[in-house]
Amino acid sequence: MKLKSLSQVKKKADKIFSEYIRRRDKGKCFTCGSIKRWQEQQCGHYISRQYNQLRYNEQNSNCQCVGCNVFKGGNKDDYAIGLIRKYGVAKLEEFFKIKHFKTKIFKLAEFEEIIRIYQQKLEQLD
Repeated sequence: MKLKSLSQVKKKADKIFSEYIRRRDKGKCFTCGSIKRWQEQQCGHYISRQYNQLRYNEQNSNCQCVGCNVFKGGNKDDYAIGLIRKYGVAKLEEFFKIKHFKTKIFKLAEFEEIIRIYQQKLEQLD
């Protein structure tokens, strides 16, 4: 039996989380409102995925088109406005506090749990 590396399991967790967010949002870009098939969209993060403590935060993650997520660098101004409308300004303040808090380092079992949770959530979307 081949053991999976931490990076392989992280990649799978990212993939399934991304699919969940894009399907949850029904392919509608959070920042510009364009609607495409969820497979053509991306999972955008307000606070970058490099901050592991917010990497799998559903409120920090929303469906985005390639134009907003890549070519407009996340379209951060419109993203912030959308988050404030949806959750209030306190949510942005919370994200900034979390961002500057101790860095999260995931263990293999935590990635496996993320995969399990989001596989279940995807099944509920069907």
